[in-house]
Amino acid sequence: MKRILLLANGPGELWCWARPMIPALGERGFEVSLKLLPCQYASGNEKDMAEDLVDGGVGSPLSVFPALVGKGGGGFDAVLQLGGDLLFGLAFSARNRAPLFCYTYGSKPLLNRCNRIFSAFEAASQYEDPVRDKVLIVGDLVADSLALDGEEFPWTPGRSPRIVLFPGSRRVIRSAALPFIRDVADRIRSLLPRSEAVVALSPFSEPGELEVWASAGLRAVTSATGSILKRADLAVTQPGTNTLELAHSLVPAIVAVPFAFLRYVPLPGLLGALGFIPLAGGVLKEKLLRRLSGSRGFLAWPNRLAGSEIMPEMVGDIAATDVADRAVELLGDEEGLRGIREGLMKVRQAPGAAAVIAARISELVG
Repeated sequence: MKRILLLANGPGELWCWARPMIPALGERGFEVSLKLLPCQYASGNEKDMAEDLVDGGVGSPLSVFPALVGKGGGGFDAVLQLGGDLLFGLAFSARNRAPLFCYTYGSKPLLNRCNRIFSAFEAASQYEDPVRDKVLIVGDLVADSLALDGEEFPWTPGRSPRIVLFPGSRRVIRSAALPFIRDVADRIRSLLPRSEAVVALSPFSEPGELEVWASAGLRAVTSATGSILKRADLAVTQPGTNTLELAHSLVPAIVAVPFAFLRYVPLPGLLGALGFIPLAGGVLKEKLLRRLSGSRGFLAWPNRLAGSEIMPEMVGDIAATDVADRAVELLGDEEGLRGIREGLMKVRQAPGAAAVIAARISELVG
């Protein structure tokens, strides 16, 4: 039996990419192992979630040095990296003398060192030679992940419209956002008394969080995202993988980024170190992100792929009432909702990427 090592580096990559890839590779006869890489977006609960996905231990996320020297990474016939700096994949590949495969949404450093590159979108395939010849467009693994969410979600009978509120995958952001989301839900409820708002907590949330949200008067759930979205009318979310889950589910959404939460946004590299400066770190990060916001481009993935604003984006010094009022306005605009769904249809994908990737790796590793 061939052995393959999967490398994942954050909540989105682990849950929406690795989760469907593991059974797809298993069906091709691979013995699958999984290691977690350093990630500034990590929730802290990746290890527990990962151990539910593969047989055998996963271990805590590797620190940079052990990951680069390939600690505990011997005996693999192939390496598939799902997110993160490709230096890590190259280290494991060299130690095992195994081909390195990569799944990505777009160009990144060191792609030319991969044996094969799997990409999700045609719009993200603007690669230069010699990388272009290694790229295979396979589709979005997020669609495969949604297909695993099969159970029926129990919306309250007779309540409509149904709104889903996403508070993020990191505990610090969820905690900071709770009062804001509570005020959004209260405002919507006051304007639309028959509506139902559900807070979709990340699968990486911690024990006791449901009670915290309930004590704030909110219905929070940890049900699978795909099941919640099947009968949802609208969502309010942050930028990230959630916007692709919404797109593939054809659920209109408002993408909200209140500047009040900028200090909690994780940043890569040296920029990320700003947040750790005692006392002034959060303020400096907020000032930097405010300055950069004018040249940010689109934040939601469907908008980035389409090159136009399919999902409304609200960015700036916005209040909960601003977001709630925009949501109520949109829910009353059937033509506007239809336009968003039509736009999402253009970027929506069906499941199947995981099977294509697994089949191609099987062919190449043989």
